[in-house]
Amino acid sequence: FRYEPYLPGIAMAERSDLLIHHGGHGSSMTGPYTGTPAVIVPTYSERESNARRLAALGAALVVVPTQGASGEKDVSVEELRAKVRQVLSDPSFARNARRVAETIRTYGGASEAARLIDSFAKRV
Repeated sequence: FRYEPYLPGIAMAERSDLLIHHGGHGSSMTGPYTGTPAVIVPTYSERESNARRLAALGAALVVVPTQGASGEKDVSVEELRAKVRQVLSDPSFARNARRVAETIRTYGGASEAARLIDSFAKRV
C-alpha cells in the first residue's frame, strides 16, 4: 500500500480494483462513475448516508468507526481487512459497481444538464 495526499480521482479509480475512502460526496460519486467498488469508512453522518446508499446497491461495504478514548475515530484493522478481502474476492461488488456506472451514463451528465438549462433559459 502507498499513501498519497492527492490523486486525480477518476484517473486513479479507473485503474483500481477497489477504492477505500471516507464517503464524502466526490469520493462517493467517483466509484459509481467509474464502476469501481469500495470499502467506505465514513467519519460524519452525511458520509455514512452516502456509504449506506452505495452498500444498498451492492457496490460497497461500510466500516463504521468507533469513538476512541481520546475522542478520535477508531477503525478496526481486522474489520477493514476483512471487508477489503470480501469486496476483492466477491465479483458481485465489481459487477454491481459497473451496473451503477452504466446507469449513471444514461443520464447524459454535464452535456444533458447544459441542454436542460439552455432549454429552460429560452422559455423564461
